[in-house]
Amino acid sequence: MRPPDFAFRSSATLEDAIAVLNREEDSVVLAGGQSLIPMLRFRLVRPTVVVDLGRIQGLDSIESSGDVLEIGALVTTSRVSESPMVRSLSPLWADTAAVIADPLVRNLGTVGGNLAHADPLNDLPAALVAARGRVVVEGAKGTRVIESDDLFAGPFETSLRPGELITAVRLPGGAAGAYEKMKRAAADYGVAGVAVQMTMDGAGRVTGAGIAVTGGEQVATRAAEAETLLVGSDTDPSTIARAASAASAVRMPGDDRGSSRYKSELVRVLAERAIRRATQRGAGG
Repeated sequence: MRPPDFAFRSSATLEDAIAVLNREEDSVVLAGGQSLIPMLRFRLVRPTVVVDLGRIQGLDSIESSGDVLEIGALVTTSRVSESPMVRSLSPLWADTAAVIADPLVRNLGTVGGNLAHADPLNDLPAALVAARGRVVVEGAKGTRVIESDDLFAGPFETSLRPGELITAVRLPGGAAGAYEKMKRAAADYGVAGVAVQMTMDGAGRVTGAGIAVTGGEQVATRAAEAETLLVGSDTDPSTIARAASAASAVRMPGDDRGSSRYKSELVRVLAERAIRRATQRGAGG
């Protein structure tokens, strides 16, 4: 289908983009375009102005400060998956980025766009929630930081205020992380996915845990009971099994990819795999 008519604005600075978004009531942002362009073609959105962020400098870097990883909003998911820094500080995010759609989408789609779209079937939201990351946003009133649990208000809805843009993601470093996903075809959305991030002490005991599920009724649903079961354990097989079972309690909608019951069982299997792999990484494996 042909997109609706709109004015196109390519902003050279963050300040200009924010000014346009605040001036034009029905404006939208174009980053990688992997979500927006299909929505325009099917007329799911009808903006008067599309603001392209591609020329803005400073939003495409991957940096670290101590054990905190900062990924710019315009960094593509392929760069996230291939970055040695990301693989070292956040294997969870490297795992997740590597299984998003296909190479074409990963080469164009951006971190900021993926998160701002807030699709329950997108993978990075679960990786953000499991890692307890933070999102830096910029707007007319300045900069603020949003905790991962406060970013997603519902399917395709975030807590970003009108005229605000995601500029970066900050992730606590940690080797004990992993993402497991099941999808039917390379370019297809996943049936379900589970993101796991843990912190472990020198004896291999879990001191903190984050688990989030992709594909639930809400965006990046936190499996809080499963997290509680892991904390204080040494991730023995019985504890892993109980935590995985608890993660499967996340409500999964039935659709053409599978029934709700099938998806819940799939979450259990994926959670067990992800916890085991995160444990191995945390132990230096």
